[in-house]
Amino acid sequence: MTSPTAPTSPQASSWADELGTYLSPRCFPATHDHLAATLIKQHAPSHLLWHLSVASRTQDFRSLDELVEHLVTAAIRAPLSSFRDPA
Repeated sequence: MTSPTAPTSPQASSWADELGTYLSPRCFPATHDHLAATLIKQHAPSHLLWHLSVASRTQDFRSLDELVEHLVTAAIRAPLSSFRDPA
């Protein structure tokens, strides 16, 4: 498996690589809900589900690279207020 190329920072690369340990190539193609269920079944850390939360619910992701690219792009476009703790 190749490592995702979309992350531009060391932090993004770290979680993207970790995501790859829980989502093997055989998980794809898949929708958000299928990927979230897979992460939950495999007891993945909650921060990976948090990253996945910005993914489109209707898109069918064909690979880990496509998913990570989508997540990085969506996180950049999301307003900062959506990432703040409401408490």
